[in-house]
Amino acid sequence: MKPESSNATDEVARQLHRARETIGGSPELLRSGIAEQIDRTLALLGGDAEEAAAEVLDRLGGSATVEQRILAELQVDIPLADPADFLPAHRQVMRGLEILDRDGTREPRLPRLGPLTPVFGIGVEFVAAYIVKSYAAAVANRLRYLYTRRETQCPPDSVARPLYRNARTEMDRLTPGFSGGGRSAPLLLAGGISAPLLATGARYFGAVEWSSRWVSLGVVAAVFLLLIVITSVMFAGAGVAHRRSRLVLEARLGRLYAAIGHAGSPPKDNSVEVATLAVALTVVAWVALPAIGAVLYVVF
Repeated sequence: MKPESSNATDEVARQLHRARETIGGSPELLRSGIAEQIDRTLALLGGDAEEAAAEVLDRLGGSATVEQRILAELQVDIPLADPADFLPAHRQVMRGLEILDRDGTREPRLPRLGPLTPVFGIGVEFVAAYIVKSYAAAVANRLRYLYTRRETQCPPDSVARPLYRNARTEMDRLTPGFSGGGRSAPLLLAGGISAPLLATGARYFGAVEWSSRWVSLGVVAAVFLLLIVITSVMFAGAGVAHRRSRLVLEARLGRLYAAIGHAGSPPKDNSVEVATLAVALTVVAWVALPAIGAVLYVVF
């Protein structure tokens, strides 16, 4: 007598065979695709269920190049590549974090906008502060986790273990001081982007007379100018933060990661993400809003 699981497998196979026969009248592309899926499923059902699942997981695995690199990393049994240079490199990074947190956003280079220059500068500093402080927090947290993990990999009597222990203790005390900063920029951007939404809400409360063509076009023009200002602030702030972060920490982090050895790549700041968002808003300003304005001009 067959086990219950074997009977269930045979029933699934019979159902798949019947489905395989019923797709003969389907379009060629659909027919070939479904037939290929059914053939693969039938082949997997022909053996043990666990073996079939393992085969599927193997086929859906990651890149062979990445897996070879992972295997190579597993062969490395050196928790600390350069004990002599570790502490000097660690101290340099700690000094860089202090300078970046204190001076990373000060006095950015600004365009000449007359009386609007100070206001524009405040916005740029807010965006730069968000990026810089987030980057400093990411570096501090990454080093704390890295030191903790490497400490556990060191033999009890190794030279590297007390070095990691002391550095990890320092990072445990230092890391909380880098958390919670840089929230002003998202609030600024959210406030700017929410202005069009507030104007739309005012429509339903009768605060704006939307039956006029020129009022509607004026609102579209105001939103356009607002987006241009926001994207300009975001681009400038991201540029300042990216330059300062590279100037202060890139070389120092590279030296520290080389001393640790086989630790992957140092963290990067998120200036690229902020610039990407600015590009998306720019597209909205230059493509979507003119189209909306044209539609409103025709409708009203």
